[in-house]
Amino acid sequence: MNRQIKITEIPKDKNYEGYLWMSDEQSPKTGSFDKWLNITDESNPFIVEGQLYSNEEQKSYSIKYVDGKHLVVEYDLNKIPDGWISKKSDNKKFIPNRLNNVSGILFRQYWKPEKDELCEGMETLIPAAYVFTGFEYNKEKEEK
Repeated sequence: MNRQIKITEIPKDKNYEGYLWMSDEQSPKTGSFDKWLNITDESNPFIVEGQLYSNEEQKSYSIKYVDGKHLVVEYDLNKIPDGWISKKSDNKKFIPNRLNNVSGILFRQYWKPEKDELCEGMETLIPAAYVFTGFEYNKEKEEK
């Protein structure tokens, strides 16, 4: 379901919905991502933070810049690990900051069972991952 990859391993020939926040910008950009196609860990400007989702492939990419390098996690929603659970009610919407025409950032929460010593060793569900799955748009954009 998830694996850490290099930023250069994100396929460049796919359509992504999401955002990228570049180090030389005041706010994140949504839409076309031609600026990031040649990004490496040595690039300047670099991606400070990003979330990309390919509905076609059912893959999501989480990008964060930490200690001079990009940490990129690829989530393949077609390959859920055994035991992981996600129900429709586990779809979460968060209010965005600095994203024009976006009323919500959508994530799917996954849970995994783990033995809990505080529950006499019985399995309890703990959060396993929040996976970006796109945006909910303001009505103004939908009407255009």
